[in-house]
Amino acid sequence: MTAFGGEHAIRLSNGEVEVLASTDYGPRILRYAFREHENVFGFVAPAEESYATPYGEAWHPYGGHRLWHAPEHPVRTYIPDNSPVRADIDDEDNSLLLSQGAEKPTGLAKALRVVLSERGSRVVVTHWIRNVGDGPVDLAPWAVSLMAPGGTALLPNPPFAPHPAALLPSARLVTWPYTTLADPRFRFGWGFVRVTQDPTASSPQKIGLLDTHNGWAAYSRGDTLFVKRYPLATPDAPLVDLGCNVELFTNARFLELETLGPVTTLAPGDMVEHVETWELFERMAIPDDDEATGKVLADALDDPRLNRI
Repeated sequence: MTAFGGEHAIRLSNGEVEVLASTDYGPRILRYAFREHENVFGFVAPAEESYATPYGEAWHPYGGHRLWHAPEHPVRTYIPDNSPVRADIDDEDNSLLLSQGAEKPTGLAKALRVVLSERGSRVVVTHWIRNVGDGPVDLAPWAVSLMAPGGTALLPNPPFAPHPAALLPSARLVTWPYTTLADPRFRFGWGFVRVTQDPTASSPQKIGLLDTHNGWAAYSRGDTLFVKRYPLATPDAPLVDLGCNVELFTNARFLELETLGPVTTLAPGDMVEHVETWELFERMAIPDDDEATGKVLADALDDPRLNRI
């Protein structure tokens, strides 16, 4: 057991990187970083931001990485997770299992399993939601990483193909009622969509995309790059939010990098799984130019398609 910002936390490390998770609330992964380096995740103190709920206590963003279930709803989504969680470490595979009791309003129980590789920065995060209630529940697993302020998210565009050889659409961009695509935090290049977190921003922004080609999203801050990989969607998959499996939300405090699985109906006793794989890269500042960015990332991510940019 260790401490994080005055709270109780449990730690995984392989000597190169470390993962810290709260045991006071959650399940939440609070820190992912190279040892003695800055955390790629952000943290929001409960006194700084909270949301009123009908459950007698507030919901707090806290920060780090959390598991939600979609679609977003002002009552069902913001169920407080302020109670202690069970945390079990398995030293044999350097893994950590975080689990909470069932949410009383929904009958859903969440768990996260974090496996840190023996060497390097790779982390596999498996998200589970089990229905322990009395009736079926329709939901999509929703993995949300709250990133440290001042960085830029990158989402690669689908592979380029010239007109008239390519006549059918290859991507989907979804906006929310409060989205303004003219906002300077958005940059739509021909290689990447970039969204910058701006601490001086006066309004939130959000976009969603259907990713059927790449299966990764990234967050660049200073010379550290965070990459999360997730399952590709199919164009006909039953997805929430007009068909999104990756979303970005940002305000003046943070940026959230979010992935979603397809909608499923969980009968009592059923469970749904959603897996992300994380990596960290140091001394990897991302250029402003899409072509240069593609060359840098092609080697780092072992994806030669990025050299096309």
